[in-house]
Amino acid sequence: MDFKDIFPVVKHHISLVERFEDKYHRDFSLIFIKTPKKSVEDIAEMLSKILRNSDIIFKNKKNIVIFSPGADWNASYDIANGIREFYGIDDQTDAISCYPDDGENVIKLLENFSKTIHKNYDITINFINR
Repeated sequence: MDFKDIFPVVKHHISLVERFEDKYHRDFSLIFIKTPKKSVEDIAEMLSKILRNSDIIFKNKKNIVIFSPGADWNASYDIANGIREFYGIDDQTDAISCYPDDGENVIKLLENFSKTIHKNYDITINFINR
């Protein structure tokens, strides 16, 4: 999926959590991966084989975002760290946002996620495409 699809997926997931008051699926994370020179397509394909079926991979031309339901910050850090280790990425910078800790609605969460990416990678991405 493309980065433009992040907003509706996150909005839908939050709506389901709120509607059904589902405590198990309440937490989820967005994990930004700055890809190495290797093709984003190749990395996304490999990740689709090793991540859970419930995880969603979003990509643009240079980077990947993973939507990981049920994952808190620690689990997301482990996922990001494993990917960096596998690809030999020396950069240990994290860009992870967790619901509801980093935003209790889709707008606030994606704004904070964008700010974290900009702060840590100097990359500007607008995920809010209403």
